[in-house]
Amino acid sequence: MKRTAKNRLSQQQVAGDYLAMAQKYRHSGQHKKALNAIRVALNVWPKFAKAYNELGLVHRQLGESGEAISAYRKALRLNPGNATTALNLGICYLYEEKEDAAIECFKKAVQAEPRYAYAHFNLGSTYFDQARYDLAVSHLEKAIQYDPHFLAAYEICAMAYLILKQKQKAQGLFKKAEKIKRQARLKHVAR
Repeated sequence: MKRTAKNRLSQQQVAGDYLAMAQKYRHSGQHKKALNAIRVALNVWPKFAKAYNELGLVHRQLGESGEAISAYRKALRLNPGNATTALNLGICYLYEEKEDAAIECFKKAVQAEPRYAYAHFNLGSTYFDQARYDLAVSHLEKAIQYDPHFLAAYEICAMAYLILKQKQKAQGLFKKAEKIKRQARLKHVAR
């Protein structure tokens, strides 16, 4: 029994090494090499959720959203509470113009990680696109709360407030957005 556990640990370590290699290849734009490294990782450890998530990222960068969706679904079956994978799957559904499926994924991401600003942003902006402005504002405000420098969240939330005829709130958010832009410009100039 010790030998089996040791073998499993060794397999997981080898798979992890191939995953790290795949990530380096993806970051450098070498997608075919990344796919090959991921295939090796999954051959060594077929239940490696992180490898399926990486596979989804590579396919998404290649514009292959169907393959990315399949990979993210496998990753979520193996690790249902992974907020990042749920978010990535939701983004792919947006590419496919399946907003309701995307919303469900973003909700899962927020449920798994309640302070995940980017998940709240995606949920809020998708609600905004569906003209569900109260829900949009709720999640966009959370995105701002958890990441006070999230410029796009300020701007979309301000537009939702304008549509909801809450001009003062909208103006306040636009002012904060301008302050963030100004700080970014000054930071860039100071370098």
